[in-house]
Amino acid sequence: MGRSLQYQSIVLRTHDVGEADRFCILLTKERGKLAARARGVRKPKSRMGGSLLDFQETMVCIRESRGSLSISSASCTKDYCETLALSNFLQASQATELLLSLLEDDHPVPDIFALTQEFLDGCMTHDQVHILPFTIRLLQQLGVFPRQESHELFSTLSEDERQFIRTCSQDQWWMAALPPQDIDERLTPLCRRIMEEQTNRPLRSGPIADAMLQ
Repeated sequence: MGRSLQYQSIVLRTHDVGEADRFCILLTKERGKLAARARGVRKPKSRMGGSLLDFQETMVCIRESRGSLSISSASCTKDYCETLALSNFLQASQATELLLSLLEDDHPVPDIFALTQEFLDGCMTHDQVHILPFTIRLLQQLGVFPRQESHELFSTLSEDERQFIRTCSQDQWWMAALPPQDIDERLTPLCRRIMEEQTNRPLRSGPIADAMLQ
């Protein structure tokens, strides 16, 4: 018999499978990114179905058996998607795509879990948010975006761009939530190049968001 453990999680993405099951990709505080199957949750009388949707923070009990994971119980503690405006929903979608692309499976990343909570909270409470500060902070925590300004990457950056990165590096990183357009146009491609070195998975949500908000 497999063991069952409880995890604090954020549902990053779900896929319906079979007649009533749901395949969930979770960011857990304790073990990082996990993929688990919730059986029967799409049945009308299921108690778990409403707690396993994208952008929900959920306490899950996961059973591990023979190398596979299944969700035996789930209780939503916060629904980030409930009150999101379209623009903020699109920014949150980009954040989850970054996490899906860059994080390794079953590797604890408690700082990134907390960062994701902060960003999704901001999406709920701020009129406008931007994915760039989250991206910079995420890449810094993954150790692929340099923090030291002596690094050669900074040699081509303007003082305004350096200051924006400094703000993103501080605890009050939300102060950089809305970058000026010129900074966005220069730093976003830089972050994209760094990400392309870490993953072969193409990022689709950014162009979709841009097209929908035009």
